[in-house]
Amino acid sequence: MIESAEGSRDLAEAFGRERRLLQRLIPDALEVLTRLSSRYALGLLTNGAPDLQREKIVASGTESLFKQVVISGVYGIGKPHREIFLHLTDRLGVSPSEAAMVGNSLERDICGARNSGIISIWLKVTGSEEHSPVDPDFTISGLPELPALLERIGS
Repeated sequence: MIESAEGSRDLAEAFGRERRLLQRLIPDALEVLTRLSSRYALGLLTNGAPDLQREKIVASGTESLFKQVVISGVYGIGKPHREIFLHLTDRLGVSPSEAAMVGNSLERDICGARNSGIISIWLKVTGSEEHSPVDPDFTISGLPELPALLERIGS
């Protein structure tokens, strides 16, 4: 039994190391977020366990760019439930109609935003497209398209 516990611990540590090594930001994310953070109050809404999500956010180097970070595991409710989206807009001090959600998941990000009265912008990542009856308000294929779109829609 002791050997099994040690092996499990070793495996868990190896998994954690590999996960951190493989974590990558979407191309142009840091540049675009830095540019947007000077003009907009950025919020981050993420599903998952708080410790893991905080670790990923800190490791990404983007933490300081977000005015508010909401991690679903803290509240026991996640995307696509409208309550978590409204919690973030409340913490940002904006109404849902003044907010825009950028996400790569039609089912979680776009559906939740639409059900909350938030403008939905689908980041269509090549190779990971979802088939869903949910229609985003806007679609972009890369983050560099985002600043011009936000200017155009007035968010």
